[in-house]
Amino acid sequence: MPHWPPGSPGGFFVGAGMGRISEHLSTLAMAAVAAIGPTIVFGVAAGHPHPAAFDVASVRTAAIGKSGGEGSQRSRIEYSPNSLSMRNVELRESIEWAYGVKYYQISGPGLLHERYDILAKSESPVPVSQLRVMLQDLLARRFNLRLRRETKMLAVYRLVVARGGPRLSGAKASADLSPSHATELLPRVVDGSFVFENTSMTEFAEKLSLLRGIDLPVTDATGIEGVFDITLKSAASAILQPDGPSLFTLIEEQLGLRLVSAKAPFEVLIVDHVERPSEN
Repeated sequence: MPHWPPGSPGGFFVGAGMGRISEHLSTLAMAAVAAIGPTIVFGVAAGHPHPAAFDVASVRTAAIGKSGGEGSQRSRIEYSPNSLSMRNVELRESIEWAYGVKYYQISGPGLLHERYDILAKSESPVPVSQLRVMLQDLLARRFNLRLRRETKMLAVYRLVVARGGPRLSGAKASADLSPSHATELLPRVVDGSFVFENTSMTEFAEKLSLLRGIDLPVTDATGIEGVFDITLKSAASAILQPDGPSLFTLIEEQLGLRLVSAKAPFEVLIVDHVERPSEN
């Protein structure tokens, strides 16, 4: 599983026509969390091509990561039709977002765990799928990132509906959600509970896979649509207690969901080459 070494010094700014460049944890949260967890080709309509690269972008060693203490380990990714903001992200996390994969689908050197702030803008609005392609370009040009793919069978847990049905609060209406989207890799810890805000079942499953006591990829097989606010009460506190209830028990008792063992094929990205970006 990944770990969190400090980032390296340095930073730079890149404009159009030049080389493109390509979450906070409390003490309780850091103890409770185990770790932080295809080249995509998109067609475009004739006469309306999307840009292949950001117009302006900057990368700096993560400011939060350098300060240390509370807040130094949480990454944050925000995007809009014209911009991408990645704060305190490991290089590995930026690869995950660019290629639409998870931490267990990336294998590579320790350099992938160095943290950066990446800010990038496009003059014209583009869909999020194109932002990912533009980030792929940024990573290839500025980090000299080279990848290859392999397919492997991995042990996983499938998130399914338990007997008796799910016990979730009502899904949020789309009108309640911002057109811009911010995601945090980890649940928040509030009064010893894990809090998952504005999360789909797919995102909920992905975040569960990062928690101590689960430690395997979790895939969503619930068939439940929509976005929810989910609180797993006392879970962060319980998993720090030797005789506390397991996350498996709490998920079933509180949410009406279960984790069942399975295996699934995954495409794995092998990082053959990556470098620290240099200033222009």
